[in-house]
Amino acid sequence: MTDAFEQASMRRLAASHKRKTVRDGTSAPAVRGGDWRLATVTAVGTGTVTADGILARCMETYANPAVGDLIRIDQSSSGNWVAMGRLAAANGVAWTTPTLGTGYTQGNTTSTGNNNGAVRYRRINVQGTWFMEWDGGADRANGAQTANLLSAVLAVGLRPVRKASFVIARNATSITGVAASTSVVHSLKLDFNQDGTVTLISATAGDAETNWLSLKGIRYPLD
Repeated sequence: MTDAFEQASMRRLAASHKRKTVRDGTSAPAVRGGDWRLATVTAVGTGTVTADGILARCMETYANPAVGDLIRIDQSSSGNWVAMGRLAAANGVAWTTPTLGTGYTQGNTTSTGNNNGAVRYRRINVQGTWFMEWDGGADRANGAQTANLLSAVLAVGLRPVRKASFVIARNATSITGVAASTSVVHSLKLDFNQDGTVTLISATAGDAETNWLSLKGIRYPLD
């Protein structure tokens, strides 16, 4: 009777030790090896983030981390955590379609903006550097050339650190007062200013020569 009781006690003790060993092994990186998980950033440090209570060092490609980012963090067998980077949104980076200034019409139809589509922008990260990317086109009313192509200035986080100037496509017409056979203009200058305005600079500023313009392919760094 005593032997049976002792044997049952030893079996229970062995089972308890086995369960504890499994639990300890599961939580010890040296036993279970490397691992990774998804986590939400709750704090940003210098080269590090805290995500779900875990302090992790950022990869070089994970630039400009922000609270709320859903990221992947990896743990080595020695217990060190690395923040691999931000996960993409379900539908990619969203575009914003701004309201244009007076005298400009969005290229929403085949007859406006040379069928380039509406002017729009988005903030994207390319290999650790943040950029503003632009798309679309617009029509310009005769004589209309406001100080800002947009109805309002761009938010501070969307402006270039220094003025960003681009040569963009426009309708082909001759320069005012010059023979069309010798001076057909196909482009104009567009400035993205540090104050958030977007300025159109045509060959003869303020005249009616520019009927449509395209912002497709414009991209400038934000740092």
